[in-house]
Amino acid sequence: MPALQLAALVHEGFDTFYAEFMRLTRAARRHFDEADWLRLQEDQRARIDLYQRYVGRTLESLRPITHRHPQDLALWREAHVAYAKLVADRVDVEVAETFFNAITRKIFHTVGVKPEIEFLGHEPSGTAPPRAAPPPDPGLYRRWVAGGDLRELLVQVLRHPRPALRWRDLEGDAAWLEQRVRAECPLLQGSRDGGRIEHVEVLKTLFFRPTEGYIVGRVLGGGRVCPLVIPVQPRHDGMVVDGALLTEAAVMPVFSSTRSYLFVDLRTPSAVVAFLGSLLPQLSQSELYIAIAHHRHGKSLIYRELVDHLRLSDDALVVAPGIRGLVMTVFTMASYRNVFKLIRDHPAKAGMTRAHVLESYRDVFRGQRVGRLADTQEFEFLAFERARFDPPCLQELLDKVPSLVRVEGDTVVIEHLYIEEKMTPLDLYLGEASPADAERALLDYGTAIKELAAHNIFAGDLLWKNFGVNRFGRLVLYDYDEIRPLLDCSFRSIPAARSWEEELSEEPYYAVRDNDVFPEEWLPFVAPRRPPGLREAFLRAHGDLFDPAWWRGVQDDLVAGRVRVNLPYTPRAAPPGAA
Repeated sequence: MPALQLAALVHEGFDTFYAEFMRLTRAARRHFDEADWLRLQEDQRARIDLYQRYVGRTLESLRPITHRHPQDLALWREAHVAYAKLVADRVDVEVAETFFNAITRKIFHTVGVKPEIEFLGHEPSGTAPPRAAPPPDPGLYRRWVAGGDLRELLVQVLRHPRPALRWRDLEGDAAWLEQRVRAECPLLQGSRDGGRIEHVEVLKTLFFRPTEGYIVGRVLGGGRVCPLVIPVQPRHDGMVVDGALLTEAAVMPVFSSTRSYLFVDLRTPSAVVAFLGSLLPQLSQSELYIAIAHHRHGKSLIYRELVDHLRLSDDALVVAPGIRGLVMTVFTMASYRNVFKLIRDHPAKAGMTRAHVLESYRDVFRGQRVGRLADTQEFEFLAFERARFDPPCLQELLDKVPSLVRVEGDTVVIEHLYIEEKMTPLDLYLGEASPADAERALLDYGTAIKELAAHNIFAGDLLWKNFGVNRFGRLVLYDYDEIRPLLDCSFRSIPAARSWEEELSEEPYYAVRDNDVFPEEWLPFVAPRRPPGLREAFLRAHGDLFDPAWWRGVQDDLVAGRVRVNLPYTPRAAPPGAA
């Protein structure tokens, strides 16, 4: 039967994709143990590129059937039911279902959703059979009963990851870790008897990305759950414990969307996400799936969360607060945690094209976000009720992006957009924050510029409006129009004027090439005189940003391989390769 063939071919396509995904994930562990960060970055990009490639291959394998039955909805309804049966017993069933959705959306150019041929997590009656809960994964984590020798228990925790880690000083690391746990674990603080840890549970897989590795566990006691996340670093003579993250606030930056996706060798994604959710209840399921590199399923969950939010709210879709961009048009809802970003048909910035912006967003998606670049998920053919739009917002979309936005009766269809975490633009934040919070944010803005530079990233346009304060108070660059490799830039001093005519000229009196950058020009908008006092604080901390020699020094470090690693935690020792 054609429907069974379709289901089998899609299942085979997913199987092949996922096998290659896991092969890359497991192979990357060796590169981590050897501190081969460049190879790990290559694996990271290769793994991200897999999905689209295997969707394309699967569509090609389906062509003999789809050519004979073009967009046959009845046939795909049968294939949907058949596929549900094929994947029902998989421990990665939700990821397999998302792959099926990707295939049908490409074939039908779906606007919104077609529930009869898509998996939505709560299938309507008459389509696929109800999904059973995935079978338990007995190898997911190990549990120890606490109460004896805490140091010996921590030795067992450090020995637990598979493949095993080769430790430089296992006993010494466990002793240091014991001191941190006793001093900082929330379960041992604040109660009359000092509190008590009843159990410790640790996932067997190591979580890692270039320059970062983590043993991930939790401690339980008195009905409470607290994180036990242990950063580790490879050295030439063995692995070392590099920190102890024992609170939700300390762990949050590790799983932040401003960092590249983690490598995690897992069998049951939903069980790992549930485990992480117990440590990080502020993060949604979509954010956690994306953090562990299941970004396509995370993207599906973002859409489901959006549909649920629209159903449960009644506030309007409005133009996002802040200065209007020259390249992107952005809208949101006051009650929603994300924003929607569309590339304008005709960017109002010289030399900027839609193709250039698409490439910039793709590069950031595939690259190292180093804790300072916002993650964006790309969507096609989203449908909204026209009545939900504030009229000026809809008019702006129709005026600025007519090629991608159309009104069909009571529905607004948007053919392409990005969904990104909502942030407060830095210019708005500084105007509303207390003096102490404003100074903290502006100094973090300077730190963000430096951290990006240390990873060969030049933000280009340093205006406050292009940086935002996220919900955890961190400064993040979310405008990628002019982002480029730092090594492509030529940082220069402004030549002295040779005459008063040159001094008063409105046009530059010196030659300027495309890659020339003059840091001295930034002072009026990077550190303006208002709000009062901020310029002085910024110059004390980051005055070197206006010196071309500082930037050339960073370039020299990059060329020499003196990498300034930006870790999401305070390291116990100097990061590997630090200058």
